[in-house]
Amino acid sequence: MAEMERMGILKCIITQNVDNLHQKAGSRNVIDFHGNAFKLRCVRCGERYPREEFDLVRIVGEGKIPLCRKCHYPLKSDVVYFKEPIPRDVYVRSFEEVEKCDVMLVAGTSAIVYPAAELPRIAKRKSIPAVVIEVNAEPTPLTEEGISDHFIQGMTGKILPKIVDEIRKLVIQT
Repeated sequence: MAEMERMGILKCIITQNVDNLHQKAGSRNVIDFHGNAFKLRCVRCGERYPREEFDLVRIVGEGKIPLCRKCHYPLKSDVVYFKEPIPRDVYVRSFEEVEKCDVMLVAGTSAIVYPAAELPRIAKRKSIPAVVIEVNAEPTPLTEEGISDHFIQGMTGKILPKIVDEIRKLVIQT
């Protein structure tokens, strides 16, 4: 996916992963829909900080909690836990990206966790619907409901590099 972004084919990644792997792979425009385990988030203003900016062992050892540098409210893990709402900034930005997309690549998801599972459905309901390409090991509700225009069955780690190779061939031909 990082390679597709470098090629200018992929404009944004909206991920449910919290592990920073997209960023480590080189992706730049990543929306961490369910947060990021390597960041802390202010419970009041939503400001985010890399975890390594805080000596959490010392702070907790002193019986304290890390505080936001902007508004001095407590920080928590940026990860969105079960029954917590998606942070407003993430929610809004994700929907803005879905509204702009003409093609949505859905890869490696069960497509049953909401509200993330709603994003491809929104892409299909736009006045000019996006083309939804699904890459998954097994069919999902997106496949079964006809949301996906194209379903490529297989492991994303094997299929996505093949897609990148095909894109390269097309770019070379033009």
